[in-house]
Amino acid sequence: MWGLLAGIASYPFIAWYSHRRLEEQGLPSGFTRTMLVFLIATALSTVLGYGVSWLTSKPEAGVPRQHLQQATTQLLGHELQCLQNPASAACQSAIQQSQQLKEELLSGAAGRH
Repeated sequence: MWGLLAGIASYPFIAWYSHRRLEEQGLPSGFTRTMLVFLIATALSTVLGYGVSWLTSKPEAGVPRQHLQQATTQLLGHELQCLQNPASAACQSAIQQSQQLKEELLSGAAGRH
């Protein structure tokens, strides 16, 4: 949230500064300078927002996401194997794991609201 606020708040200042800087460099006024100011301000405010988000986020917040990402990747691999032999024991195990992962994702999403 703080990253979003920092990015939004910094955009006008970055745009104003880059506009003045490009004017000092002698770039003529027009569409090219306007687009360049827009791109510079967007890129720098986005980087600033990501930096603030990274600094203010808790390190332990990424651990459950990594676990869910790894579990999802493993299940996709199992699903591909199930296409070849759907009646195998590994396929039945993958179905159970996917149900557990779905319940975990849904309980996590319901807990945040």
